[in-house]
Amino acid sequence: MILNNKITVKNYKCFDSTGGGFDRIMPINLIIGKNNSGKSSLLDLVSFIIEQDKEFIEVGRDNLNAEVLVERVLTEENVVETFNQVPGGTAGRSRHHFEYMARFVGKAYTYKLDPKGKKTIVSIEPEFMKHMEQYLDMLARVSPDPFSEKIYCHISAERDIVPEIPPTVYTLAPNIALSSDGSGATKVIHEILSHAKRDSDLIEKALLGGLNTIVNPDIKFTRILVQLIDHEYWEIFFVDAHGKQIALSKMGSGVKTVLLVLLNLTVRPIIENKDKSSYVFAFEELENNLHPALQRRLYNYIRNYSKSNSAYFFLTTHSNVVIDAFGMDENAQLIHVINDGDKSTSTTIQAYRETEHILNDLGIKASDILQSNGVIWVEGPSDRNYINKWLEILAPDLQEGLHYSVMFYGGRLLSNLSFDFDRFNKEVIPLLKINRNAFVVLDRDGRTLNTKINDTKQRITTEIGENNYWITRGREIENYLSDETVSKWLSEKYVCKSEFTNDSDSKFEYSIDKINQKVKYNLNKTALSSEIAKYIDVASMETLDLKKNIENLIVQIKKWNCIDLN
Repeated sequence: MILNNKITVKNYKCFDSTGGGFDRIMPINLIIGKNNSGKSSLLDLVSFIIEQDKEFIEVGRDNLNAEVLVERVLTEENVVETFNQVPGGTAGRSRHHFEYMARFVGKAYTYKLDPKGKKTIVSIEPEFMKHMEQYLDMLARVSPDPFSEKIYCHISAERDIVPEIPPTVYTLAPNIALSSDGSGATKVIHEILSHAKRDSDLIEKALLGGLNTIVNPDIKFTRILVQLIDHEYWEIFFVDAHGKQIALSKMGSGVKTVLLVLLNLTVRPIIENKDKSSYVFAFEELENNLHPALQRRLYNYIRNYSKSNSAYFFLTTHSNVVIDAFGMDENAQLIHVINDGDKSTSTTIQAYRETEHILNDLGIKASDILQSNGVIWVEGPSDRNYINKWLEILAPDLQEGLHYSVMFYGGRLLSNLSFDFDRFNKEVIPLLKINRNAFVVLDRDGRTLNTKINDTKQRITTEIGENNYWITRGREIENYLSDETVSKWLSEKYVCKSEFTNDSDSKFEYSIDKINQKVKYNLNKTALSSEIAKYIDVASMETLDLKKNIENLIVQIKKWNCIDLN
């Protein structure tokens, strides 16, 4: 079910000439990003691929029409089909040309998709482009669209199911009259339950069964019906296990969302006499007003539906529950959309199970990284305590959890991490690809300032780029603690009157051990670092190159958050 087509839209709404889109299509495609980042624009792209509405192209940007590009790999089937399109019978079909074309099997080519399905080759192997121009139109013609003969089914973020006036005469239309905002839902259920030529089991068994699968154990429904509530309007009612009849309008928007999803997944294909695999479902922010447990059950239902029916889903979300649920799903991918205030970019992240053990070791959930404005990677919790304190002193307006997050890479696990977009295999996590706003703090570790840093740390600094890393001038981050700060802490907390000297080439725990052997810093770094941080003040930040590095980190955090640097 994986479609290895790269689909890009350029010059459309928030996307400029750089474009955004999908590197591939998975069964479940989770689109995440802040409000107005461009998530819905990617759903528009999926809609255009299927429906090819010319209005999409006309909604351009910077006085340009939108442009949709599809990158595919030339297959042997493409070569044969293209060759058979050559006019002039066998005289026009040179065996030499066929063999020449066959050389390009496996090569990538890109075509532009215009309204009504017209395709134009815009990029291919230069040698092929030069010598086989007469075949390009034919190659474009035989290139299949990513969602050929699929049906687009959409649920919008703004939706509701309300009482409605059903038609006086049902025409038994072949398509379900249900809008993406939920209007028509009451009429659809009323028609199926009341018309003799409709199968009421669609509602009373299929839809109700799916609903109970999702809402249990919170509640169980035994019946669904539509009743007249005044002279014109009909409303949906449920009967619970205790025989109590409840109007849908009294149940909140969560049940309405589940009901809309099920109408599209279970009822629509039957009414329209289509296979469930014929649909591409695009659902926006289904988690709105859903309890986390209900979110998990709803999205698990969607996961199972996709797998059982070979159906594609495009889901926009802000929910950490949803992101974490699909973060390790081998049939899912995450598309992260970011808007810098001028334009949007998108990054496609494959959710590989192979990296699950490393993520678990790091104590990281997908949402922790993906939904943060930026990530500061440090070795452990003690580093976090010190960095947060230094940031608090020099930039008190910056807050962890709002402007940045701190993640732990855990020393030896650093060799399993990567900040390189192109480096991805079973042993590597592409951290920058998960969140391109990243900064890493690395202990020097060498016994002297001139000691060469190891290969892993050199690779990390090269990959993440200048100004996005900090290698400590001392042996470790604790060497930035001033003598006065530590002496005061030892004096007040441990009644130690000896003057402390922080040797920048020695481990901090060794320096402490020289004057107080009862304080075992390395055995309780998290708690003790929290104690020490309370004694840090602005004067103590003149140690080594500490202030310079914190000021650089502040600049990066402000850039992540589009905060004026002046």
